Amino acid sequence: MDINQLDTKNLPLEPGVYIFKGENDESLYIGKAKNLRNRVKSYFSKSKDKRLNVSFLMLEAADLDFITTQNEEEALLLENKLIKLRQPKYNVLLKDDKNYSSIRVELNEEFPRISIVRKCSDKDSIYLGPFKSSESVRKTKRFFQKTFGLRDCSNNKFNMHKSRACLYKDIGMCLGPCDDNEIKSEYDINVEKINSIFKGKIGELKKNIEKKMNELAEKEMFEQASFLRDELEIFNNNNYFDAVSAENLKNTDIIGIHSVGNSIQIAILFFRGGFIIDKADLFFHSKTKNIKLESYEIIKQFYSMRSSVPKKIFLPSNFDFQKELLSDLTNLGIKELKIDVIQKGKKLKLVELAEKNAKMQFEVNFDEDQQLGKNLKNLKEALGLKQLPQRIECFDISNTQGTNAVASMVTFKNCKPDKASYRKFNIKTNGPDDYGMMKEAINRRINRIGQNGWERPDLILLDGGKGHLNKIKKLIPENIGLASIAKPRKSEKIDKIYLPNIKSAINFDDLNDELNILINLRNEAHRFAINFHKSKRGKEMINSSIFTSLKINKQTINKLIRKFRDINGIASATDSELKELGINKNIIQKILLNLRRNQ
Repeated sequence: MDINQLDTKNLPLEPGVYIFKGENDESLYIGKAKNLRNRVKSYFSKSKDKRLNVSFLMLEAADLDFITTQNEEEALLLENKLIKLRQPKYNVLLKDDKNYSSIRVELNEEFPRISIVRKCSDKDSIYLGPFKSSESVRKTKRFFQKTFGLRDCSNNKFNMHKSRACLYKDIGMCLGPCDDNEIKSEYDINVEKINSIFKGKIGELKKNIEKKMNELAEKEMFEQASFLRDELEIFNNNNYFDAVSAENLKNTDIIGIHSVGNSIQIAILFFRGGFIIDKADLFFHSKTKNIKLESYEIIKQFYSMRSSVPKKIFLPSNFDFQKELLSDLTNLGIKELKIDVIQKGKKLKLVELAEKNAKMQFEVNFDEDQQLGKNLKNLKEALGLKQLPQRIECFDISNTQGTNAVASMVTFKNCKPDKASYRKFNIKTNGPDDYGMMKEAINRRINRIGQNGWERPDLILLDGGKGHLNKIKKLIPENIGLASIAKPRKSEKIDKIYLPNIKSAINFDDLNDELNILINLRNEAHRFAINFHKSKRGKEMINSSIFTSLKINKQTINKLIRKFRDINGIASATDSELKELGINKNIIQKILLNLRRNQ
């Protein structure tokens, strides 16, 4: 979405935390507010914040998320937690990615291994998570390694170093059990400590951190002490809610449900170690009139993915499938799980908070859903389609004077990229023949309709003009729409959309949002094709006579190709980039010299 088109009227007048997000759903900035609507609205007013970082934030922001709280004090604490966990770009100088990842410790190993995983399916392991931020989960894992010395290497690497431990032992990131079996008792004690921490007992951990920090400070090892000081901040102020003690929220998910008509919003608040670390939002449309049954099915499906495996789940009082959900999750191998339907008491405040978040998020999603339906309907009418273009595929060709030709196919479902459905084509058509290459790609695509992963599109969009349409239209079945998009000339203002058998471009003057959907499709197809072409051209370069005539090993060439894609990229490599790869600048000079000789 365009952040400048955000309708702030849908935001709640409640206290809470707002999160500006980028195109890849990464957290860019996290702030707290006494009144979410008024605070976010200030970013778009004429008297908006003039700070430089805010200007860059608004240029990069693509979406907004929020979590409501019971009061401003809780919003302040939650903001503090989320900033430390997600490390947003414009709050601190670290990037953040969206990943529902967890930290795993494999207890079935002689020396348990710590790692980062996306699925929590191993019954012989313990988990901490989920984390949306990959940066946060990596930092937390590194902290546990440095504090408790657990290995993170694979079993093959572990066995390779039985005669001599790797560098991690020397830098204090691992106890080095691979070459020293005598430390097993110490190693087992540390595993037990982590097990307790994963269950929410962080008091002992904080004491250990403070003790080690003070010991290091006394030895004047201030850099190591500062590391522990920074990590200690993550575990401070962990009693986020006064309503329920941290003991009851060690590893708990709180679920709130809100529905209007056949639209349902579910909010799941993740509590780990006594405080909230993240939330999940599930929005869908019911296909039946049984809203409660479908809500149960969606919740079951969410936990069956094992991106989150809590010890407790709190559900609202009107949830009728408690026993069924517990039975289903137990059959899926999720053991020692307790599910409570909350009717009264202090825990009810938590469920009410989750329901409030569900209600507020529903208003945002419902408005976006309404806008999506309007955009699809307008596209259908403007392009004369027989059905709503819920699945649109866009094709583009990339080649260098007919060599290393490739085609890309990108797919948008409900106007959003579906990267799992992206496809690449190695083109066999000879010569610089864009029409022939496009015809080959489309023909191969149409022939695969009905195969697994190749469902029928509602609309095929070509990156090209009327010439492409004339060559392709005979290949397209009647139940699939066809259009092409061409960039405007210097005298024109907007991109042009063409349809088969219609001479003039379609008028999109009053359909800016709809045209932008098609432009985004074209740009994504172009990017995907260019990257594939560069990759193919780079692989061919490895076997070229330019390199075979030089005494350069294949590993070095592969490094260059992965980093710089092609010859032009290698030629523009900076000294620091080459130093980072461990490549001598003389090698680059030899390559460029041979290129000049071969021209």
